[in-house]
Amino acid sequence: MELTLLKWIFFLLSLGTVVYLGFRKPSILISLLAGAVALEISTTWFPPLGTLGSQLDSLARLVTVGMIGAALWRLWIEPEKRLKLKSVLTHYLTIALMIYIAVGGFSILYSVDRGKTAVEIIRLLTLFLLYLSICLLAEKKHIFLPFKVVHWVGVALVPLALYEGMTRHFIWQEHLAEGMIARVNTTFVDPNIFARYLILGIVANLILQYMNTETGKRIVYIVSLLGLMGALAITLSRSGILTLAIVLALMVLLIPRKRMLLPIGFLGFIGVIIIAMRPTIWQRLLTFREGFGALDAQRQYLWKAAWAMFTDHRLLGVGLGGFQEMFLTKYIHLKTVIPDAEGATLSHTTILTIAAELGLIGLAALSWVWIAIIRVLGSLRKLGLEPKGLEGYIPGVGYFLWITTVFISSQAEARFFEDPMIWISMGLLVRLLGQSTEDNQYKQRDRGLSISN
Repeated sequence: MELTLLKWIFFLLSLGTVVYLGFRKPSILISLLAGAVALEISTTWFPPLGTLGSQLDSLARLVTVGMIGAALWRLWIEPEKRLKLKSVLTHYLTIALMIYIAVGGFSILYSVDRGKTAVEIIRLLTLFLLYLSICLLAEKKHIFLPFKVVHWVGVALVPLALYEGMTRHFIWQEHLAEGMIARVNTTFVDPNIFARYLILGIVANLILQYMNTETGKRIVYIVSLLGLMGALAITLSRSGILTLAIVLALMVLLIPRKRMLLPIGFLGFIGVIIIAMRPTIWQRLLTFREGFGALDAQRQYLWKAAWAMFTDHRLLGVGLGGFQEMFLTKYIHLKTVIPDAEGATLSHTTILTIAAELGLIGLAALSWVWIAIIRVLGSLRKLGLEPKGLEGYIPGVGYFLWITTVFISSQAEARFFEDPMIWISMGLLVRLLGQSTEDNQYKQRDRGLSISN
């Protein structure tokens, strides 16, 4: 009884906070969501809310709904927001996202599991509304705040990760502590998802270091970088290490500056020391070719099933969200022909999942989304050549790398379009481009006025 009361108190406090910020400081909700994503454990902190409360059963979902509500309120009372919405809806990234959602919506006509397809469409539409809300609510003065929140939330989870690793006492998902190797997950449902968030925190750390010239603060960031890297190491996530390596390489290419090379080099030095001190990590990296530990057989039959679905339904796929139903009814035999195969029936690889569920059309729609994202970053880079233009381009690189992190990680643990972090990042990219374009126009106008005078 007391536990239920505490859950209701926590829920009402969370609800009150979201409502207050929604009315008074809606831009802050974006950063609050970026931090709430880390608290998947909050599903156990909220009381049962029934069917009507299914979209409010975690802190991240509650903030998402609050942000959409705040955007609708601003559209109602502020005519300029309505004009801004028209501009956002005609943006090429928005159009690409709507095309992908339309492809998924069309698949309900032939889906093997129409109920699941309907659920997935609703989820995509909700996240699309989140994206629009971010485009409308984001403020220039808070553009770096999501980086700060993700970074410091990641740092705050480091002591918990160390505690779980040393004691094998997990505060959630205790089954992960069983067996020879304990892979920490802290407040996340899975160690690989925790590793993903830590990489987001590392990217944020490097972006904040680059934009900060104060020696004292840079030292603090370097020390916290050490903690983030150590926590990533004890997740024993090989996909996480691979993702980090690719993302850091991209960062060097996108921000070719000496100030960026120094902390990245330090990060590599930390990694070498950690591997030397903990041989288990090196041993897991060496077994990358052999598979993914106990999940090796799972991934083999899931990959085979996804490829078989794609080749059998090459153009349209089996329907959004239809992978599991099709696997259990038509391709379950692939599970039995692989030795030691057991466990998962949901695909864990984003590209193969989209190929199986939406076919070539779905892959084309995904490609269009990526082209649009890269185009936004390219536009920010061009504007970055202007004086002070890096104020838009550098955070743009950070949000682009957040999307890249989630995408690469999702090839081993799915959750790409389902992850709120990519919608936050896409929304802020569009907002950055709009703001940078406006600033550039003001500069050109001022130059013209000075020349005429």
